[in-house]
Amino acid sequence: MDILIEIEWDTIADLKNMLADPELSKVEKIRAANALAYHATVLNNLLVQKGQTPKFDDETLGHFVKRYGNRTCRRVMRDFRTWKRATLHRR
Repeated sequence: MDILIEIEWDTIADLKNMLADPELSKVEKIRAANALAYHATVLNNLLVQKGQTPKFDDETLGHFVKRYGNRTCRRVMRDFRTWKRATLHRR
């Protein structure tokens, strides 16, 4: 069990480094973010099975984004508005 937890921590660290890479495209960053969320969930489940408390709490996207600077917040909100407009016009 400890080996699996260590592997998940390594995977999460690698995915965080991928997200910080400016050369990745938006699609690649989205895939890395989805994989990061998946591996964080797996790590939480492994920690619960081992009897430890989860390292990641259930926070909303708004709380998550607030931890980062205003520039990142503006980008996320801009991308969200663009996505929302695009999906509304497709219907």
